[in-house]
Amino acid sequence: MKKQNRLTNLVKNTPYLKPTLAFMLIFILAGALVVWTESDSNDQFVDFIDGLWWAIITFSTTGYGDKYPITLGGRIVAVITIFLGVAGMSFLSGVFASVFVDRNSRARRGLVDYPKMKDHLVICGWTEEIKEILLDIVGFANSFVSEEIIIISNIPSERIETLKESRELADLKFVRGDYFSDSALKRANVQSARKVLILSDTFESHADAEADSKTIMTVMSIRTLSREVYICAEMINRKYESNLKQAMCDEILFKREVSQKVLSYTSVENGMGHILYDLLSQREHGSRLRTIDIDERYIDGPFHDYKVGEAESPFIILGLLENTGSPNKMKMEALRAAQKTSNMSLLVDNLQSVKDLEVNKPLFVPPNDYVIKRHTQAIVLEKIYEAK
Repeated sequence: MKKQNRLTNLVKNTPYLKPTLAFMLIFILAGALVVWTESDSNDQFVDFIDGLWWAIITFSTTGYGDKYPITLGGRIVAVITIFLGVAGMSFLSGVFASVFVDRNSRARRGLVDYPKMKDHLVICGWTEEIKEILLDIVGFANSFVSEEIIIISNIPSERIETLKESRELADLKFVRGDYFSDSALKRANVQSARKVLILSDTFESHADAEADSKTIMTVMSIRTLSREVYICAEMINRKYESNLKQAMCDEILFKREVSQKVLSYTSVENGMGHILYDLLSQREHGSRLRTIDIDERYIDGPFHDYKVGEAESPFIILGLLENTGSPNKMKMEALRAAQKTSNMSLLVDNLQSVKDLEVNKPLFVPPNDYVIKRHTQAIVLEKIYEAK
């Protein structure tokens, strides 16, 4: 009974199964009938394989002419098979066209799931500056292309189509839904993403506190699905920072504070606004501010050795970024290392240092004798092309 129900469900849920079975039945019947009518007087049809070959070629309206019936019964079978073939090909064309049109329509409306997407970028939420953000993301060398970016939002699909009018964003993907819900995150396959960017949503959130609370909910939802994916969240109010850290958010950006710092710095240092803008506008000025991996031979060694060893490299070393990568893995490694001592006082201090571990901690212009720790990257200003 269970097997019968399973088979029934399979037939109902597989749209191509019924026409496939119907075509196979036609091939078998036509092949058997033409062999039955032709085998006694036509040596072109010796066995069922000859009939099946003829039936497939005739049904597909190809008509090689290598085999053809000569009896009245065989010709009647041929005429019926030809008419069925014309109808069948028209039906198939309609089915395929319908499937493609339906899929494109569903994709435009954000109703398609992306279970096979891997190593992609998921953007949660919507902001009026999203077009500029996306263009900057796809403009970064060795970053994401538009087909590797999924936006989760309840924004009208027309707004997404407007974004895709830009050639650089033509293959952008869209998932309609609440970006903080498990179902929408699963449809975007956030578990296999390389990074998640959570924006302070300005489309559905009508107050700063509401936008920040949704950001916290999104981080918590993502962490229930994956403890490894890298999460960068935009916040408005710093008072919720501890909530985000408890939810294991990897990187937090307070957009108002960034703007305030730039304005205050510009007021006391001439040209600082231009300097900071140019550092972040890599496409226009031929260089970019980025982080790079440090060769294993420099780990646990002094910063001076790394600085001298990379003196001929096409970048300027500005500092170090400590505790990069997966916070969960780093804390587990640090915890195992902390427990290796038998000194209880030292053990307590080590465990406290694990608890206080700060992810993505920048250190600019470190002293020459500073020891480069594991999970550290270099902060560099890198040349990417000759400015004109």
